[in-house]
Amino acid sequence: MRETWLTENQRLVSQDNFGNDLSSVEAATKKHEAIETDIFAYEERVQAVVAVAGELEAENYHDQAKINERKENVLKLWNYLFQLLLARRVRLELSMAIQKIFHDMLLTLDLMDDIRSRLLSEDLGAHLMDVEDLLQKHALLESDINIIGERVNNSIAQSQRFRNEDGPDGSGYKPVEPGTIDERCDTLQQKYKELLELAAERKRRLEDNKRLCQFWWDVAELEHGIKEQEQVLSSTDTGRDIVTVSHLLAKHKNAENNLRDLEKYLDRLDVSGRELQDENIPGSDNIPPRLAEIRDYINKLKELSAARKERLAGGVEYYQFFTDADDVDRYLYDTLRVMSSEDVGKDEGTVQLLLKKHDDVTDELQNFDQHIKVLHAKAESLPQEAREHPDIRQRLDTTLRQKAELENLAQLRKQRLIDALSLYKLYSDADSVESWIDEKGKLLATLVPGRDIEEVEIMKHRFDTLEQDMKNQEAKVANVNDLARQLLNVEHPNSDDILHRQNKLNARWAQLRDMVDQKRNELERAHRLETFRIDCQETVTWIEDKTRVLEDSDALTNDLSGVMKLQRRLSMMERDLGAIQAKLDSLHKEADDIERERPQEAQAIREDIKRIHQVWDILNKKVREHEAKLDEAGDLQRFLRDLDHFQAWLTATQRQVASEEEPQSLAEAEQLLNQHAAIREEIDGYAEDYKKMRAMGDRVTQDQTDPQYMFLRQRLAGLQEGWEELQRMWDNRQHLLSQGLNLQMFLRDAKQAEVMLSQQENYLAKDDVPQSLEQAENQLKRHQDFITTMDANDEKIRAVGMFGDQLCQDGHYAADKIHKKARNIDERRGANREKAQEVLKKLKDALSLQQFLSDCDELREWIEEKMIRAQDETYRDAKTITSKFVRHQAFQSELAANKERLDQLKHAAINLGDDKPEYHGTIDPQIEELATQWDELEKTTEEKGQKLFDANRQQLYVQSIADMKEWATQLENEMTREDQPADLTTVNVAMQKQHLIETEMIKKAQHIDQLMEMEPQLEELHPEELENIRAHRLAVQEQLQRLQAPLDDRRKALERKKAAFQFGRDVDDEKLWISERLVLARAQNLGESLPDCHRLQKNLQLLSNEIDNHEPWINQICNNGQELIDEGHANGPAFEKKIQELRAAWQELKDAVKDRKGDLGESEKAHQFLYDCGEAEAWMSEQELYMMQDERGKDEFSTKNQIKKHERLQSDIDKFADTIRALATKAHKFVEEKSPLSEQITVRQAQIEKLYAGLQDLSKERRKRLEETLELYALHREIDDLLQWIADKEVVAGSQENGQDYEHVQMLQERFQQFARDTENIGSERVANANDGCDSLIAHGHTDAPTIALWKDSLNEAWENLLELMDTRAQILEASRLLHKFYHDCRDCLSRIMEKTHAMPEDLGRDSSSVGALSRKHQNYLKDIAAIGEQVAQIERDAAELRDGYAGDKALDIGSRESEVVKAWRHLRGLCDARTSRLVDTSDLFKFMNMVRDLLLWMDEVKREMNSQERPKDVSGVELLMNNHQSLKAEIDAREENFNACISLGRDLLNRKHYASSEIEKKLIKLTTERAEMMRRWEDRWEYLQLILEVYQFARDAAVAESWLFAQEPYLISREYGRNLEETIKLIKKHEAFEKSALAQEERFLALEKLTTFELKENQHREEETQKRRGPAHIGSPSRSTPAAETSFGAQDDGAKQGEAFEGTLIRKHTYESLDRKAANRSWEKLYAVLRQNELAFYKDPKHRDESVHGEPPMALPGCSVNVASDYQKKKNVLSLRLPVGAEYLLQCGSEEDMQRWLTELQVATGQAQLEEASRSQTLPEQGSATKKKGGFFSRSKK
Repeated sequence: MRETWLTENQRLVSQDNFGNDLSSVEAATKKHEAIETDIFAYEERVQAVVAVAGELEAENYHDQAKINERKENVLKLWNYLFQLLLARRVRLELSMAIQKIFHDMLLTLDLMDDIRSRLLSEDLGAHLMDVEDLLQKHALLESDINIIGERVNNSIAQSQRFRNEDGPDGSGYKPVEPGTIDERCDTLQQKYKELLELAAERKRRLEDNKRLCQFWWDVAELEHGIKEQEQVLSSTDTGRDIVTVSHLLAKHKNAENNLRDLEKYLDRLDVSGRELQDENIPGSDNIPPRLAEIRDYINKLKELSAARKERLAGGVEYYQFFTDADDVDRYLYDTLRVMSSEDVGKDEGTVQLLLKKHDDVTDELQNFDQHIKVLHAKAESLPQEAREHPDIRQRLDTTLRQKAELENLAQLRKQRLIDALSLYKLYSDADSVESWIDEKGKLLATLVPGRDIEEVEIMKHRFDTLEQDMKNQEAKVANVNDLARQLLNVEHPNSDDILHRQNKLNARWAQLRDMVDQKRNELERAHRLETFRIDCQETVTWIEDKTRVLEDSDALTNDLSGVMKLQRRLSMMERDLGAIQAKLDSLHKEADDIERERPQEAQAIREDIKRIHQVWDILNKKVREHEAKLDEAGDLQRFLRDLDHFQAWLTATQRQVASEEEPQSLAEAEQLLNQHAAIREEIDGYAEDYKKMRAMGDRVTQDQTDPQYMFLRQRLAGLQEGWEELQRMWDNRQHLLSQGLNLQMFLRDAKQAEVMLSQQENYLAKDDVPQSLEQAENQLKRHQDFITTMDANDEKIRAVGMFGDQLCQDGHYAADKIHKKARNIDERRGANREKAQEVLKKLKDALSLQQFLSDCDELREWIEEKMIRAQDETYRDAKTITSKFVRHQAFQSELAANKERLDQLKHAAINLGDDKPEYHGTIDPQIEELATQWDELEKTTEEKGQKLFDANRQQLYVQSIADMKEWATQLENEMTREDQPADLTTVNVAMQKQHLIETEMIKKAQHIDQLMEMEPQLEELHPEELENIRAHRLAVQEQLQRLQAPLDDRRKALERKKAAFQFGRDVDDEKLWISERLVLARAQNLGESLPDCHRLQKNLQLLSNEIDNHEPWINQICNNGQELIDEGHANGPAFEKKIQELRAAWQELKDAVKDRKGDLGESEKAHQFLYDCGEAEAWMSEQELYMMQDERGKDEFSTKNQIKKHERLQSDIDKFADTIRALATKAHKFVEEKSPLSEQITVRQAQIEKLYAGLQDLSKERRKRLEETLELYALHREIDDLLQWIADKEVVAGSQENGQDYEHVQMLQERFQQFARDTENIGSERVANANDGCDSLIAHGHTDAPTIALWKDSLNEAWENLLELMDTRAQILEASRLLHKFYHDCRDCLSRIMEKTHAMPEDLGRDSSSVGALSRKHQNYLKDIAAIGEQVAQIERDAAELRDGYAGDKALDIGSRESEVVKAWRHLRGLCDARTSRLVDTSDLFKFMNMVRDLLLWMDEVKREMNSQERPKDVSGVELLMNNHQSLKAEIDAREENFNACISLGRDLLNRKHYASSEIEKKLIKLTTERAEMMRRWEDRWEYLQLILEVYQFARDAAVAESWLFAQEPYLISREYGRNLEETIKLIKKHEAFEKSALAQEERFLALEKLTTFELKENQHREEETQKRRGPAHIGSPSRSTPAAETSFGAQDDGAKQGEAFEGTLIRKHTYESLDRKAANRSWEKLYAVLRQNELAFYKDPKHRDESVHGEPPMALPGCSVNVASDYQKKKNVLSLRLPVGAEYLLQCGSEEDMQRWLTELQVATGQAQLEEASRSQTLPEQGSATKKKGGFFSRSKK
């Protein structure tokens, strides 16, 4: 059974009958799901079979195999069924998927059909909004189409997998055939494509319709805008004033702009309309008529706009004139207000500001002329009737008159301001100068010169500064005097004051000048005296030094070296003695002057002079002694002296001759030559002396072996060499100076040439472009004259170059410079020539342009003249019409003849433009303008001719035909009898005649054409005569045509003949030209020298250039002949022969030139080589002569010069090797090329090389000799210089001068330190170098080795002595410097302390600002003296150190000076501290006073405001006053900090025991008193305001109540009780309502019955008065109030003296803790008061004196205020005690007598006793009366 079921279900599942649509497949799916459910439910049965089989197997059933087989079969069927079921499920899902795709395709097709029907709609919209709505809908449709497209693409993409051959899942199952899928996909795509095309088509149609609708919309908008503008433009309003007219004009301009915009908009619409028409959009046919209508509308509006604009413009001009006139008048009025001001300033600054403001206003006024001119111009621009209107003329005249008055007033005010400025500047400068005079007067008083040169120099320096300041101030004084004179001259109102100030200032200035002159003389005398003393001391030291030098020379006469050394010293001493003698004479003269000036110093001066004479006599004595010793040496010393003198002269002369100074000018060169000639004369004068000296030397040194004599012999040999060297040096110098003279002459000529070239360059640098023909011709003429001048100057410039070349050839030492200069001049000359040619070309071009422009102008004038004639209308006169027509024809002929001028100008313009393209901008407009004018002239002429012809056509026609016939007949006759031309001249004449005939023929033909055009018109006028006229015209025309062919043949024949004749003429001319040049080209002369060869080459080059330039003409001639041959001329063979002959002759000439050029080139090279060889040989011969000289330098200087000269020569020789090699190369080349001069070249080159080799050998030998000589001279000079240098240094190092003061010793030490450093540094190096030099020469075996060793030993010994002497001198100077520095510092410190002491002012200032300025000055002063303190400390340290090194008087002097400085310093510090304290106190005092003053003023203002008697009228007025009063309280509270700060400052000043303590205490008391008084008044005012507020409130309520009563009173007195019951009931109800209202008013009446506070106070005061009259001790309370117990006094409670204290019982009330804060407990307390030592203490009773009440400390009364509390009315006998901090206590006394006692004691304690009278002015009765007065004001009677 199970197998059967499974088999059946397998068969069922194997069937695929799913259907062909989605619904069938869905049904098959549901059926398949039911099958699956059944099969899954059957699984239990299959499992049951398996279970049964398992049980049977477990029970070992006998047929177990069969059972298992059946079980396996069932399971196999079951599994197979499951596989089939799953496979069917997959196929079913695939079918479902493809059917869903097909279903989506069907839905998509339906949707596309729906959209297609909507796209096929013919509704395109009736207007723009409708079209836009349709376009939006179409956009939605397009989005739907896009969505459909996505669905189509998705469907097709999803269906593609079902087209695979293996099925969609690869199993081979195909739910549908692929063809079906393709068919459906193609259908879907085709439908979608059609849908897209429909959408695009509909969108295009909608867009076109939208454009059309938009166009009509824009047209409607345009019409609306045009109508709006029509309303504006059609308005008749032209305005009332400039504002309205301007507004209307702006509105009109805006309308015009809008109209233009509308017209542009219409143009754009027109374009859009044409596009719509071109695209054939439906409905576009109506566009052109509509647009044309609108355009007509706009044109009408434009005409309307122009008319309205004209009206508005006229109104603007009219109203603008009056507006501008108002502006001008307004400005003039404002300026007049400024100018009429009486303010001239209060000081210099304000006057300058006013003057600057005045200048600005004046400048504006001057510039305002332009506005007035503009105003006049506007008036003139108005119409004639407006200009003549009286209002306009009067307005202009008024404006001019006001401006003239204003300018006069401005001048007057400026003069006043200048005078005021001068006055204030005079006062300012006078005050400044007087202040400066006061200051400098004090300074002059401190300048008292002493006997210290340093102090005198310091004072002199200060005095020099003062004089410099005086020069600056003198300018101010002069300025004051000038200002005073100016003000006095103008009669200034303050002339008396000005004169007084001027005289006062001049008097004080003269006084100061006298003081300055006196002080200057005093300082100069003091400085002169001290300088004289120092000079005397230095002179003595100088003489003593020279004396010691002579003493050291006592042992120098033992040998020759000593004699020579002594001689040198004496010669040096002679110079020093002369200087000392001059110094002595100067000192004598100075001493005489000082004695006359200061007789009291005469004795000291004479002693100084006497001391100098003593040492001077000693020195003279020593000198005479040593001269005597030298005289003893005899002839040897005289010989040595002469030798030294001659050697010195020789050295000096050699140095003078060896000078390498080159002359810098021609005059200097001539001067040097003259000086050199004078030296020659001097040398010749010394020749005899030299011979004698030489002979004397030979005798002295003969047979002498002493080293000194050997040295003398060497000196004589050197002297001889020096003498000979001097002769040679003079010759060389002579040669050099001669060359220098030549150089300066060349430079002079070159400078002249450069000046000429510069002038030429300056002329050529001008780039003036001529602006007219005349100017161009003048410039061209001037330039040609300039070129002529250049040609004249060229000879001079070339002469300069030739002179320079000659100098270079002569081997001048400045050959390079000369060559460069000559080449520069030559280049500049060439550049100028080129520039001149360029300028000439430019000028010619400019002349061409100006000629062209001139021709244009002439032609333009001619055209204008002819235009006038052509425009003449006299042809209207019929009488002379024929003659006029004839003249007009002549005029036309003249035009035709002159048209060539225009053609020529055009041709000239073309050529000029091609040559100069930059002229196009100038040429083209001229040509265009002329062409336009010519065309206009021709047109006018033609029109006039036509008009003339129209006037008499027939007559003109017949006459013209007859004239032309006559002319043709004459031409025929002339042609028949014409002769043939025989040569070129007759041909040219015939050609010109032929041209004239042809031109006339063309004119006749044109005339015939014109006549033909006239025939139709003649036919209308004379038809019967037309045939005859036409026959005549045809006959003439035929005759002219017959003549045309002969004329053409005749012209061609003439042209051929002219060409043949011209060719023959040209060939003959060229042959003659060639024969002339051929003779020059075949010349045999090749030149005898290099310059001759260059000349021939130059000539040949000119010939070659001429031939090259002429060759194109030869070719042109040959081409012309060839053209004649080609044309078949009868003489063709003859022409061919002439061409061949011409070409052969030309080629022969060119070959001859080429050959000669080669020959001249070879000749030039050979001659150039020989010239170079000659130059080289001459140079080497000159150098060889120099090298062969065997002279040596006489000294180091001459030897160095010789070496330098030799090095230069050697360098030139080495460089000359390149020249030798170059010559050798050239010679070898000449030999190889077999030059005609090759043998001569070879010999010459061998000579040059041999000469150069010998020159090099000579150069090496001479260099070696010079170097050996230089080494010896260098060592000798170095050692001699070094020994002399050491000797000079020893004199300085051995000086005993230790200085007169600090500056002197410091100067000496600085000089000596510098001297020692320089000496040691320089000397060590020099000595070492000298020793090394000596050792080197000795080591190399120098011939003078012994002498060198002796020089070395003496040098080292002298150096050691010098070092030791310098060390000793340095120690002495340092000790002297320290001592003098201490003295100097003490003096300087004392002077600075004294200066600062005198400079400390005593003024403490007049106010806070001056105190602040003084404080700042004092702080700067303290900073200045801080440096003095450091200096004092340094002096103390220096004194301590110096006391250790000195003893005796020096030590005491050091101590006294130290103590003097310290004492002065302490005194200065004390003064500074005292002044600092006083300045601080003064500053605080002024600060306190300012604060007190400000607070008092403020309190007075507050009290005045509180005392205001303003009476309020109602409750609101009272409340306003109370609010104002509260604002005062806020202001008082804000001032609390100021009060506290002021009181604190005052107490601080009192605690510091300030020098103005009494004044400060008074101010504090007054401040606290006024403060308490202000607070009392505020409280009283506040209480008063509260009282009157209550009173006004009562009055207000009472008035309301009274009005209510008055309103109810008529009702109550009414007698109406009702006429019936109803009325009575109504009256009862009304009365009941009244009673209720009365009950409601009861509370208000009860409130009115209560007494106000004011009434209570009045009653209390009245009762107190009653009790006072009755005498009881108690005060009754007011009525309706409960009596209050009062604190009473006993008889024993009165105040009384108890020892030093005042004691008694008081009743105290604490009212205020501070100014703005009331006390917390304001109750009355009965206390026991004790007043002791200005302190008030309170106790509970006399028994408890040890315990104060509430732990309060005693109150300090100083600064407090005590007064009777007159404003307190509640109690009697009350005192008010106010503390400085604002606290207040009320103290009630037992009686009035007790109150007076307490008041007196307390005022004494507080310091108010001296103000008793003032305090009593504030008594109670006065206030009581015031209170009564106030009470009377508010009094009222109550019923």
